[in-house]
Amino acid sequence: MANPTETTLSSSAAASLSGTTDGGTGAAFCTIGQAEYYTSDYQKEAINNRILAAANKLRAVKDGAATFGVWSGEFSDGASIVSYAGSSGNSLTSSSTNYIYLSESGVLAVNTTGFPTGAVHVPLATIAADASGEFDFADITDCRARALLRTVGRPGLKRLVSQTLDYASFADNGDATGHVDLDSDIPSGSIVIGWKAVVATGFTGDTNATVELGRSGDTDAFSADPGQSVLAAATVGSAAKETEAFLAASTTPRVTVTGASDFGSISAGSMTVTIYYTELD
Repeated sequence: MANPTETTLSSSAAASLSGTTDGGTGAAFCTIGQAEYYTSDYQKEAINNRILAAANKLRAVKDGAATFGVWSGEFSDGASIVSYAGSSGNSLTSSSTNYIYLSESGVLAVNTTGFPTGAVHVPLATIAADASGEFDFADITDCRARALLRTVGRPGLKRLVSQTLDYASFADNGDATGHVDLDSDIPSGSIVIGWKAVVATGFTGDTNATVELGRSGDTDAFSADPGQSVLAAATVGSAAKETEAFLAASTTPRVTVTGASDFGSISAGSMTVTIYYTELD
């Protein structure tokens, strides 16, 4: 499949616009035979430029043989508005497709592996650079529509920024358990749907290791199916408990790993934890 070729106006239809005003933009068409045609043309161009200014926000552009710039703009992250001031002279990795995006806090990032799959972000563009790091206009692919357009009718699911946890980052509770409080809170008025843990390195050193998610004082609140094993590399997860899913207050998620007898026996392990929730407001 390919993009369509839009049908243009016939000569007579185009001529019929002489001296009229476009109903969608308010721009005036110049009158055929008008002596100073450029005046009405400039007036129309000024309106079009104001319209295009909105479409230009956060657009990645070529600003040098091997560098790119990004126009300033804003995006919404839930109820928060995040502003980006714009930038220029950003470098690229040669002989690679460069993926350009903003983090949820509005920080510009570039990598050659792809847009993040486990973190909130705004995709801006891809740029294919040659062996010298240079590129042409046609090498820029605008990806902003991925954030602008989404399916209608699907609940507004937000994914908490994934966090990678090493076994050494867990606080030993002095028994079979150890815990880590994640860096980001889940906002008040949210419903926790569940979580996923991608175990890259098994939590070994003891005969057993399981994980559950919850909060301080209720460590399995988000684990309707507790006892998910992280002893070996795997992907595990659970839905939240139905009676604990609604959060009336901002909550810091807690990850707890339980060994067979003594958490201090666990000598290895790494996993990336992602919590899924939806905001009602």
